[in-house]
Amino acid sequence: MISYTIDEFCNRHKFSRSTYYKLQRVGKGPRTMPVLDCVRISEEAEREWIAAREAESRQPVAA
Repeated sequence: MISYTIDEFCNRHKFSRSTYYKLQRVGKGPRTMPVLDCVRISEEAEREWIAAREAESRQPVAA
């Protein structure tokens, strides 16, 4: 199984670590898993996160 650190995930998606934490705060960040003293994001969690963001972009914006 491949997984990414927070920094690797941010680099893959071209946003800052602070943006990552903002997404997590509002419930829009990827699932994470603790591995010893590190937080990792699995490939599966990344795929789910992308699918959720894509689905969200297809929703009509409330007025």
